[in-house]
Amino acid sequence: QGFAVVEHVAVTEENILSVIEDFEHKIEHYDIPSDGLVLTYESISYGQSLGRTAKFPRDSIAFKWADELRETTLKEIEWSASRTGLINPVAIFEPVELEGTTVSRASVHNISILRSLRLGIGDHITVYKANMIIPQIAENLTGSDNVEIPKVCPVCGQPTEIRQMNEVQTLYCTNEKCPAKEIKAYTLFVSRDALNIDGLSEATLEKMIDQGFIHEYADLFRLDRYKEVITQMEGFGEKSYQNMIDSIEAARHTTLPRLIYGLGIAGIGVANAKVLCRYFDYDLEKMQKADTETLSAVPGVGEVLAGAFTDYMSDAENLKQIEHLKQFLTIEVPQVDENAQTLSGMSFVVTGSLNHYASRNDLKEVIEERGGKVTGSVTGKTTCLINNDITSTSSKNKKAKELQVPILTEEEAAVYKRGRNAKSFTMAKNATMSDYRKATGFEALMGYLYLKDEFERLVELVKTGVEEMRLKL
Repeated sequence: QGFAVVEHVAVTEENILSVIEDFEHKIEHYDIPSDGLVLTYESISYGQSLGRTAKFPRDSIAFKWADELRETTLKEIEWSASRTGLINPVAIFEPVELEGTTVSRASVHNISILRSLRLGIGDHITVYKANMIIPQIAENLTGSDNVEIPKVCPVCGQPTEIRQMNEVQTLYCTNEKCPAKEIKAYTLFVSRDALNIDGLSEATLEKMIDQGFIHEYADLFRLDRYKEVITQMEGFGEKSYQNMIDSIEAARHTTLPRLIYGLGIAGIGVANAKVLCRYFDYDLEKMQKADTETLSAVPGVGEVLAGAFTDYMSDAENLKQIEHLKQFLTIEVPQVDENAQTLSGMSFVVTGSLNHYASRNDLKEVIEERGGKVTGSVTGKTTCLINNDITSTSSKNKKAKELQVPILTEEEAAVYKRGRNAKSFTMAKNATMSDYRKATGFEALMGYLYLKDEFERLVELVKTGVEEMRLKL
């Protein structure tokens, strides 16, 4: 019987612009949203013969539609509190249709953006969906600038304060015991990168806190006491309750980085939690006793994060919660081979598609196992950028070239390992480190990550920077 395919039209140099214009009008009435068009060859076999780069096929070009804008009226600013005490302004406006859905709210992110938009109640604004997903305010057509910054937290009623960091102003609740912080803290604790407990959404946690079931993290592992009440709660039944309990039971077996991240210590994300745990040999007691000076010496931590960590671990209430938690948890301690920590102190950025790893997370795990750190942006401290498309004009590639950070690929390294394509790699038995850098720009590091048998030898070269060390091929 077959199935219907999307509409396609043959184009030439003469009619391509008019065809695009026709599609631009048609998509307004499509049942399924469209984010653009693809220009490709009619002959599939010819198109495939052109090959592809690491990221893109050479036989096609994608065109994205301009963001769809709608004019509407601002009704109010809602102030949304988070677990860190940050209070974000959210614009509530008259509902409009955007990209196939009805939209009535958009985050304004911080005080600086709120003021730059000069927002006021009743103002006429234009809104759009960034990447066709996230509603944003594009422009304020009125600019009455009459929104007042709340002097008290919308949740607990305690005083707020405006803090400035890197020229960005944000609003904070000053109450350490604010209920909003409590709910958001539990939400982080059960999240995928922390204890990974299914069935406990923010709304469900709020109900359980209101019922008095949860007063501290350890109470999450005692929820089976309240089976009769929970199974009668809206959204719960025997099956969903049992699924939640099974997930809680599975979460008892966890790792120290997951626990440290789940505690919600200011500034300690997933990557920093892993770095700290490795540095202290996965010993929680050592971490709790570490002073600011010791923590500041940990690569990638610094004084601000060190201060936040010691403040948290010096609070008696926090220490009591951790002790109670430990009664319910089995914390796995990985066997660390100190000789394999060849990337210690090195920072990597991974972007683009990979050929030898199922995902970037797989490669990230390999780097972290060897003591390295994977970050999201290229800086002067980045050891190298890993991107199979070294000719890409992406922002990361541009930044790497600007900062003279080496860009690596997997494929070139694998080719080098197999001894092929001598033109691409002008290596010789008596090549110097300087020659090697000119020839490959450190591309072989990815090959050694993939081909682990000789990985350590190359990393040592990169790490020490010995310019004249000879390579044995």
